[in-house]
Amino acid sequence: MPSILVSGPVRGDFASLFKAVAKAQKKGEFAAALCVGNFLGETREAPAEPAPLPVYVVTGEDAIDADLASRLAAKNVRWLGRSGCEDVAGLRVGFLGGTYDEAAYDEAAPDDRSDDPHYTCDDVEQLAIDTGAYRNEGGCDVLLTSDAPRGCDATLTEDDPRRAQIGACSKPLGEAMRSIKTSYHFVAAHDEGWSLEPYRCGVGGHRRLTRLHALPACGKKRWLRAFTVEPFSFQEDLDTEEGARAASVRAGELRAATANPYVVFDAAASHKPPPGMTKHVPMAAAAAQEEDEAAAAAVLADAAPPPPPEDNAPVVASFPTAFGGRGQKTKHETQVVSAPRPVYTAPNRPPEAAPREKKPKRQSIYANQNGGIANPKKGKRKRWGDPGG
Repeated sequence: MPSILVSGPVRGDFASLFKAVAKAQKKGEFAAALCVGNFLGETREAPAEPAPLPVYVVTGEDAIDADLASRLAAKNVRWLGRSGCEDVAGLRVGFLGGTYDEAAYDEAAPDDRSDDPHYTCDDVEQLAIDTGAYRNEGGCDVLLTSDAPRGCDATLTEDDPRRAQIGACSKPLGEAMRSIKTSYHFVAAHDEGWSLEPYRCGVGGHRRLTRLHALPACGKKRWLRAFTVEPFSFQEDLDTEEGARAASVRAGELRAATANPYVVFDAAASHKPPPGMTKHVPMAAAAAQEEDEAAAAAVLADAAPPPPPEDNAPVVASFPTAFGGRGQKTKHETQVVSAPRPVYTAPNRPPEAAPREKKPKRQSIYANQNGGIANPKKGKRKRWGDPGG
């Protein structure tokens, strides 16, 4: 598994970058160094000394033309280009250079493919195609963008301090990130660096974890970081103990990861309340509204006329109590009720009498203690043909 170094905006401080890369190279073997954000300074010149390690650059607000790109390549620094996906140190690296500008987004890309401070819709579409965003088995191992995608903070809580550090985000990049699948995503931080918890992306059996890291500018805390990236095309050998253990660990990490923030943001943004649903009212406003309604109800109650006095006169009704035979009169009973009772209801029934006590069963005088008959003649049977009969 290749190990790489990732840097935030260099801003022309090539000496600090090369010194930190050389120091890290002594501690471990790194295949390449990747840079996001503004790489050039105000002088817009190539470094004087060559880089101790292959450096791959994705620009931010600065522009690199063909002449400057050739001079950078002579110093072991390569500009990746506007957008696309290439193999770097055995990893599939997707990249999108420049920043988002709404006015320049719908314009066509330059014919000479020179860099521009802002990317266009064609560049974003090219990134999605090259990284295999529209294929289930597509994806890249590392994605480099100078802008942060809109919606990356959709799964953060309201009081999370990372919300204030994220700053402005790119709308078209956030829409593209719904389909782009990558294991690591590096962006340039505006001030301090921040990271997101791993989230799930992809569909079916090609789901993977994505880790988003925003790196600060050169010279700040943790501006250069080291990562060991496992190529996603690598498949564990389930027949071996190590392969089965690695597959089990990856499945557990997928279950513990958070949801795709860009999908969550899109679902929340496209939700519309049903017709007639009232808007959200803050708690203080809701309490004041309840007090106003209670006061209005009290005023209406005082101004309303008094209710008419209740008529407590008893209501007398006659109900049939028994029905005689043919030609006989029906008996009726008159009693006081609160309201007339319908004629078709059941008649009044007398209360049921208490059940009669059963008399004890008479016991034969010939019964013994075992319940049998004590009289021997009682059970004697006459035999036919008996001479003595």
